[in-house]
Parts: sequence; structure tokens; C-alpha cells
Amino acid sequence: MIRRTRRRMLRWGRANFREFVWRQEQDPWLALVAEFFLQRTRASQIADVFVDFKERFPTASSVAGATESDVGKFFSRLGLRWRGPLLIEIAKEVAARNGRPPDDTKSLQAMRGIGGYTAAAWLSLHRGVRAVIIDANVCRWLNRMTGLPYNRDPRGLRWVNDMCESLTPPKVFRDYNYAVLDFTMTVCTRSRPGCSSCPLRSDCLHSRTGSMP
Repeated sequence: MIRRTRRRMLRWGRANFREFVWRQEQDPWLALVAEFFLQRTRASQIADVFVDFKERFPTASSVAGATESDVGKFFSRLGLRWRGPLLIEIAKEVAARNGRPPDDTKSLQAMRGIGGYTAAAWLSLHRGVRAVIIDANVCRWLNRMTGLPYNRDPRGLRWVNDMCESLTPPKVFRDYNYAVLDFTMTVCTRSRPGCSSCPLRSDCLHSRTGSMP
């Protein structure tokens, strides 16, 4: 089932790739900023904010030297003003590294405000480093597929980690991770999942039984 699920997910993802401006961002710092903005926030909400932020603060040094008020204005548009000081802290650390974030999970997560999901997303989607993406949406999808226990908290679920490790391909992990992100946001949604159009429905327990967390 692992290979079949991976193959179907990749095929679906390549046909349904969602275009967001940060997905083609070449600057490592700005890509990290985008992933920071995306923490527990819908992609559609940050599109304009990210573009405006990039124009105002194009480098880590420009953020590091800014006031909390100036940076906070962008987060206020999302109702997340408290994230501003965290981004300034991160920017100061990145600026001290000549403006380039570290390319390893341990160093990234050592920075306050960057957790496992953000580190994995930035590495796998922007830096060409295989990393496994796990969030509440992924847990919900895999719970529906398998019926294995899920408590809406992705932390500490060994079976989720093991399954995601098996599903994430060694080479085309970027395509796969984008497919999973788009799939869990548009098909296997929290309410009213689109089971009739799901490419994985033949292997999904929820699709067969109608049970749903």
C-alpha cells in the first residue's frame, strides 16, 4: 500500500499543484520567512502579506535592524502580532550567518519560533534536503486512511512518524510533500472531505466505512 499511495499522491499532486509566490522563491531567507508566516495559517491568508513583507524587508539584516512595531504591522494583518518579535530574533541569528539560515534540522530548531514542521518544510521544499512533513492535517488524513488512533496532536505519534518516513520518497520528496500539503488542504479537509474525487479512496478506511474523526 505504501508504494501505491505514494505513486497516486505524486500523480495527483503534479496535476493539482497550487501556485503560490513563495513556492518559487529562490532566496533562502525569504523562503524561511514564508514558512514562518505559514505556521498554523492558511496559505491564502498570507499571499499579499508575504509580497508586501518581501518588498519592505528583503534581507535578514533588514529585519534584524527593524523595530517590533514595523515588523509587527505585517503580522497584525493576520491577527498574529506576537510573532513579530520571534521573527526579529530569527533574523538576527541568520544575519550573523551572513544572511543564510542553517541547512540542518538541529540548528534550525535551535532558533526560537522554528519547530519541526517549519524546519522540515523549509529544508524539503526550498533547500533540496529530504525531510518528512508532519502536521495535524497529515495526521487526520492518515487516521482516516488507516483507522489508527489520532488525538489532533501530531507530536509523539510514533505510527505517524513511521508511516510518513515510509511514504516520503528518497528523491522526489519535494513533489510529494507539496502534494500532501495541497491534498490535505483541498481534498481530505477537516470537514466535508472530497472522498468522491480522492485518488486514494480505494485504500481509505473512512471512504469504505464513512467513519471520520
